[in-house]
Amino acid sequence: MLYKKFIRKILFLFDAETIHNFTLKIFSKVTFLYPILKLMFSPEADPVIKIKGLKFKNRLGLAAGFDKNGIAIRFWETIGFSHLEVGTVTPLPQPGNPKPRIFRLKEDEAIINRLGFNNKGADEVRRNILEARKSTDKDFIIGVNIGKNKNTPVKDAVTDYKKCFEILYDAADYFTINVSSPNTEGLRLLQEEKYLDELLSEINGLNELLSGSNGEQLKPVFLKIAPDLSPEMTGLIYKLVTKNKLSGIIATNTTVERVNLKSRINEQGGLSGKPLKQMSDKVLRNLNEINKENSVDPVFLIAVGGVFDKNDFQNKLNNGASLVQIYTGFIYEGPSVLKKILN
Repeated sequence: MLYKKFIRKILFLFDAETIHNFTLKIFSKVTFLYPILKLMFSPEADPVIKIKGLKFKNRLGLAAGFDKNGIAIRFWETIGFSHLEVGTVTPLPQPGNPKPRIFRLKEDEAIINRLGFNNKGADEVRRNILEARKSTDKDFIIGVNIGKNKNTPVKDAVTDYKKCFEILYDAADYFTINVSSPNTEGLRLLQEEKYLDELLSEINGLNELLSGSNGEQLKPVFLKIAPDLSPEMTGLIYKLVTKNKLSGIIATNTTVERVNLKSRINEQGGLSGKPLKQMSDKVLRNLNEINKENSVDPVFLIAVGGVFDKNDFQNKLNNGASLVQIYTGFIYEGPSVLKKILN
């Protein structure tokens, strides 16, 4: 209540990206407050959820895009998330798209972003994760969301994904292949069969090679898809995921649609928040139905899109999700949202 009535109003007085980066730095610096923050925000213990050898202490995580470079990993563990997805990470550092590139739609409790994979590059993100692991518990799961550099042609994208996978292999608990951001030109072409089959096959082959050389299990790999796909396209992607032995699908990324918005805004980019939920849920339900038909070897589903409260969270679980991630809901509801959802 304090956050929504007071703190959020102050934060929303400032440029969205500026205040986002400022708060991330604060989160990473106030380690002396972590014991207090844990008492204030961390939810009660949940039964452990097991996915492909990973043990998640609850079903709620922070989605990719919030902490792109992994600078506040210890903070996310402190307030009670079971997992964090860092990224999207590209092989080389890149600044992303021109500013301004984040826009709040307050009436809709939504955000439009066109950041464009701005990040410090795979090598620095790897260092950040390994440094954070010195202070985090073993039960805190860190996933890495990977993509291609802006200047890499779509036909050569596989090379970028493989570079990220190899550089970050020892730092990541799992990987997410991002082919669905609307903010890197041509990226969504990678959801088409001719590109996606090759990409997933190459990543699976590299996974087998690296795990075999280390005598380890295969690293869990997920594919993050767009909410704007037809049921037929979703079904095709599901087949490619199972064919290439991925662990599951994350549904969904942001949308380029602008349906029934209250806010008057004309900005390009991916829309997240409450207006995304209906589209995201539709894709999730479709995947869940396919999973039921594929009862012998179903894939794990991770749901993200429009999660603001316990009802939204439970709805995702009822539609087949094993885990749920939050992003825009955290911005509008604040850190207390974890207890509201999980307790």
